[in-house]
Amino acid sequence: MRDAHPLSMTAARPRVRLPGIALAVALIGGAACGGNSNSEVSAGGAKGSGGGTGTGGAGGGGTASGGRSGDGGRGGTSSASGGAPGSTGGSSAGGSDACAPRASFTEASHEVLNVTWPAGTATTAGTGQVHLWGKTVYTVSGGTLSGSLQACGTILPPAGLTALVGGGMIQIEIPPAAWDSPQQPKFQIDGTQTGWDAGSVMSFSYAALLGFTIADPATATWPASYTGITMTTDPDGDMTPGLTSIPRGSGDYVLPPTSALGALGIGSRADKVYLVIRHVVSAMLTRTSCDEASGPATFMHFDNHVIGCHVSGGAACSASEVKFIDDNRTIYAVTSGTMTTKIVPDGATCADVRAAFPM
Repeated sequence: MRDAHPLSMTAARPRVRLPGIALAVALIGGAACGGNSNSEVSAGGAKGSGGGTGTGGAGGGGTASGGRSGDGGRGGTSSASGGAPGSTGGSSAGGSDACAPRASFTEASHEVLNVTWPAGTATTAGTGQVHLWGKTVYTVSGGTLSGSLQACGTILPPAGLTALVGGGMIQIEIPPAAWDSPQQPKFQIDGTQTGWDAGSVMSFSYAALLGFTIADPATATWPASYTGITMTTDPDGDMTPGLTSIPRGSGDYVLPPTSALGALGIGSRADKVYLVIRHVVSAMLTRTSCDEASGPATFMHFDNHVIGCHVSGGAACSASEVKFIDDNRTIYAVTSGTMTTKIVPDGATCADVRAAFPM
C-alpha cells in the first residue's frame, strides 16, 4: 500500500501517499498521539464462590481487571470431606480461562506500520515505522460489534531532504493537544467477534477522515491535488482548516522549505503545516486475554494532502508555497501493519490511550 506524506506525511491505498514533510495520522494514526495514564478496567465479573475440598483451588478472591470473572479460580469439586462444589470464576489463576461477556467496552489501540518510500524531488529514499493510536467505544449484541472511533495520535518517521532544497532532515509532529481537542471527530466502526475468551477472533473495519469530509470515504478516489479537497473541517479547534502540525526546527531537523530556493538559503520555510488525512482500515485480531488482542491490520487507503502552511516569521503561505509542499510529499509503501488493543476505563482520554501503549 502507498501513502503520501508532507515531505514526510502519509497517504495510502494499497500504495499510500502522505505529505513528504514527515507528518507525525490516523487513524485512525498516531501521533502525533502522545500522553499518559495507563489504566485498565478493574471491574470484572462476579467472584467465584469457594468450594469444598477438591481438584480446583478455593473460589472467592477479588475481582480481576478487564472483565475476568474472578481471580479466585474454579471452586473445588465436592468430596466426602468437603462441602458443595464452588462456582467457576472466570480467567483465574487456578482454573477456567472464561472471560465475562460485556454489553459495552472502551478499547485503546496502537497500530504499527512498516513503510518504505522512494526518493522524490525534495526527499531522499528511506524506511521506517508509522505509529497510530485510537480510542474505540463499542456496544455488543451477540457476536456483533459496533461503535465509534477517535484518532488519538500519529507519529511518522523523519525524512531526508535532497540538495535541491538545502538538505537536512524533516520531522513534522502533531501536538498531543490537537488529539485531545473536543472537536476531534468520531468515526463509525463495525465488526464481529467469535467470543470473549483468549483465542477468540475480532474482525472490523473503519474509514477515518481528519480535516475534511468526502462522500463515500471508503471508496472515493483521492484527489490528485490539495485543491481537490473542498469540504474542510477544523478537528483540533484552532480556527484553521485541517490538522495543524508543527515541524521540528532544531537539532538535526530543519523546517520544510516552501520552494527550491531553500538550496540557496534564501527561500522561506514553514513552521506550521495544515493536513488532511484519510485512513481506511480492516483488521483481524485474536484475543490474547480477557482485555487484550492483537493481529494484522490492512490499510486500503492511507492518504493525505497539505492544504495550507504558515511561513516562519511571516504570514500564511501563498498558493504556490502550499503547492510546492503538497507536490513534494513522500510516497509511502506500507509493507505490513499490526494492531494491538487493550480495554481501558470508559472515561479514558486520548492521553490515557497513548499511555496504554507508550513508545
